[in-house]
Amino acid sequence: MKKDFIKFPTGEYARRTKTKFFVKYGFPNVLSCVDGTLIPIVCPTTADKEEYRSRKGRFSINVLAAAGADMEFTNIVARWKGSTHDSRVLKNSSLYSTFEERDMGGILIGDSGYACNRFLMTPLLRPQTPAEQRYQRALIRTRSTVERMFGLLKNRFRCLHNNNTLRFSPRRCCIVIVACAILHNFGIKKGLFEDVLEPLPEDYDMEENEDQPEVADRPDGILTRNQIIRRHFTN
Repeated sequence: MKKDFIKFPTGEYARRTKTKFFVKYGFPNVLSCVDGTLIPIVCPTTADKEEYRSRKGRFSINVLAAAGADMEFTNIVARWKGSTHDSRVLKNSSLYSTFEERDMGGILIGDSGYACNRFLMTPLLRPQTPAEQRYQRALIRTRSTVERMFGLLKNRFRCLHNNNTLRFSPRRCCIVIVACAILHNFGIKKGLFEDVLEPLPEDYDMEENEDQPEVADRPDGILTRNQIIRRHFTN
């Protein structure tokens, strides 16, 4: 049922998504926000078990997800071991390759753990000008969408939050994770959930991810980011 309930924005869905992101947070042309989250699992019995140990020291699955403007899943990849860097997961995803191969009519938003490129906007290292600061604030608020989506998912499906709950093989754990994402989207579509997060305060800020991308920002990304700052955040 994944293909029926987890769909990336295209057509009218893409137009509505970009409009909602802009109205809510002031960042233009956004189709989804991407990030990774660690889902704890019990220690695997396989020889590669230590590869599932994350930087936080827990056995886990590193899950990549993209979030739409209503905190719905627009993409999910649940198959990577916990020690894998977020940027590697994204660069090896079909979502990334699709954006590389063709113009999707919009961009992705990510944190500083990813390298900036022409379709993925990330924070500036040190914003200096008023325009750069406005860009930074809008991007961080927009990016909060995926973080908040993960929070809702783990609150609704406690098996994804508590240690020693997913007592299955890693492969079966991945199936459970995707199933929970499907149920999350189904509940949003049908209006079944009451546990909504409060709106962001006006002075909202988020600590930047301390991880560094595996590669430096691409020249095409720096060019695109500068164009966005100049066109949309300069008075």
